[in-house]
Amino acid sequence: MTDAIDPVSGDQYLAPGTRVRLDSYVNGGDLLTPEFGIVVHCGFSEEMGMFDCYAAFFGDAFPDGPPTEKPYVLQYAARSLTALP
Repeated sequence: MTDAIDPVSGDQYLAPGTRVRLDSYVNGGDLLTPEFGIVVHCGFSEEMGMFDCYAAFFGDAFPDGPPTEKPYVLQYAARSLTALP
């Protein structure tokens, strides 16, 4: 599997360990709020027709060293996550 982005759909495989950012609007507001996490699992979903990922999120920043709180794991389509260097 390659990590190339499909130019039409924006879909891509994100390898476990990839740092990601999720930008979303909170409570219908006008301000994008980023959350930062690490991909735990990503695979192609035949049912959805796209890559489906689970990511462990740390909140508004990556921790410096071991996290003080347990990250929360959420499921998102790979195309909704931005891979970070």
